[in-house]
Amino acid sequence: MAKRTESNSMTNAFSPTFGYKPKYIVGRDKEISEFMEGLAEAPGHPNRATFFIGQRGMGKTVLLLELAERAKKAGYVVVRVSASETMLDEIVEGVQIAGERSTEDKKNPLKSINAGAFGFSVGLSFTDDIRKNYGFSTKLSLLCEALAKRKKGVLFLIDEIRASTAEMRVFATTYQNLVGDGMNVAVAMAGLPNAISTVLNDKILTFLNRANKVDLNSLQIADVSACFAKALRDLGIEFDAKVLDTAAQATDGYPYLLQLVGYHMLKFLDGEKRLSATTVELAVSNSKRALAGDVILPCLNPLSAEDKRFLKAMAIDRDESKISDICDRMQIGRSYAQTYRRRLIDAGLIHSLSRGMLAFSIPYLGQYLRGEI
Repeated sequence: MAKRTESNSMTNAFSPTFGYKPKYIVGRDKEISEFMEGLAEAPGHPNRATFFIGQRGMGKTVLLLELAERAKKAGYVVVRVSASETMLDEIVEGVQIAGERSTEDKKNPLKSINAGAFGFSVGLSFTDDIRKNYGFSTKLSLLCEALAKRKKGVLFLIDEIRASTAEMRVFATTYQNLVGDGMNVAVAMAGLPNAISTVLNDKILTFLNRANKVDLNSLQIADVSACFAKALRDLGIEFDAKVLDTAAQATDGYPYLLQLVGYHMLKFLDGEKRLSATTVELAVSNSKRALAGDVILPCLNPLSAEDKRFLKAMAIDRDESKISDICDRMQIGRSYAQTYRRRLIDAGLIHSLSRGMLAFSIPYLGQYLRGEI
């Protein structure tokens, strides 16, 4: 088959790039609307503190980006960071920068803050005394108070939540104090299931258990198909429902694969006015290879040799796997198998279907391990 190239005249509506908000966000209307309803309510509403929980490629970052865009339109100052050792400084700096931008060219700009009145020299820049002698909690409280005087709320978006860290504890306790003081603040956090679980089980952070928890599950295939159909119609491309269903089914409801398959499907149309089965086949094949490089390999590389051997023992099954079968193949006892099972569940690579049954959490991982991709 001759290699096809992307048509120069076609704008691709899909974006299989991590950290970039695509044109189409599918199947997350309920999650978005519930969080935005919380922002519209008074401070303290339960939806104002939400954990978005999901495996890799489930669209957690995309969801945060969409919330950021909508919150800005609703008048909020938005700061987005990844959980890290530098997150506290990044939050303070982010609020300062976003806060000043949000009040630019307004009748009552932040520049008019009386020097030294609230610990600020000009705008949201701290005086030397505050900058040198006070910590994160005081600085963030001052910033939120200053913004509140301009009727501005603050939304914190924290991505890639990790196991509990000192920085996470400081932020969470500060946020709790801000809520207690009646500040107009909200927070949305996203992470892998095990990372979120670890944070919630931290003795210092038990109050976060009251936060709203949203599990980001696989998309409905019908929603994926509808998304593909809209993209094709917008471009004037004809299609057969059966061919389109093949493309939608190939995503397995995995948001990142939706973007990959959609991207390659439009790319390989190559000027055609009708979507063919051949084009879909080519798109799916390229999407699987891209998934292997973008998601599967980075997940496998940090694993131990024994963890990989466990996965390969699972991959012998075309569908779900019995732990007893895996033990027989690896010639190990059930207690050893449970150790590998827990590590791989924590890594987001497998999940438990029922007692004694396991399945892969990433589409086509089994195919990759069998050498079929």
